[in-house]
Amino acid sequence: MNNISEPTKSVTQARGRERRQRLVDAASRLLETHSMQDLSLSDIAAEAGIPAGSAYHFFANVNAVYYALGEAFSAELNAVLAQPYPIDAQESWLQIIDQAIERGSEFYKNSGAYRQIIIGPKVPPDIKMQDRQNDEIIGQLLIDGISAHYQLPPVPRAKEIFFHAVEIIDLFFMLSQQRHSRITPEMKIEASRAARAYLLTYFPSVLPRHEEQ
Repeated sequence: MNNISEPTKSVTQARGRERRQRLVDAASRLLETHSMQDLSLSDIAAEAGIPAGSAYHFFANVNAVYYALGEAFSAELNAVLAQPYPIDAQESWLQIIDQAIERGSEFYKNSGAYRQIIIGPKVPPDIKMQDRQNDEIIGQLLIDGISAHYQLPPVPRAKEIFFHAVEIIDLFFMLSQQRHSRITPEMKIEASRAARAYLLTYFPSVLPRHEEQ
């Protein structure tokens, strides 16, 4: 009996995952042209081509869809920031912070949905908390990126310090989004200045390089 039911169960689960992803993708598309406050779960279901009643099997409300979209954002952004940071002999470890800021701002630039979900002015509290938790991961990614080239001193609370630096950068991104509906070059510079100034209260401006392999 189990051998007969298991394939059916697997097909049903796969169909459920596919429908759930269609709803998340539909929300992402709609947020390119609509405010998140103007959308309902029914709107998203219609865009996804899924009956509204079925959508409630996957998400309790529209904010739950946004939360799932925020999770997808975090995974994609982390993958971008985890890529190696190229440097030359003249650069300092602080240039890696600038490279990370540039990567992050380009990522936001390419998605109005993510700008609304993460750095928009009306982000739901649970998504804000989700983003804060991911910023801790990003802080560690910065440590890893720097440590690939430089010898970071054993500063107490280093992970917390880099998390705070990420929060500082996020603040300038949010301000820029709220004022200009985008991340401007000027605000990227301000984000870099603020994050660098904070990090330099804990780490020296010059760090020894790892010997080239």
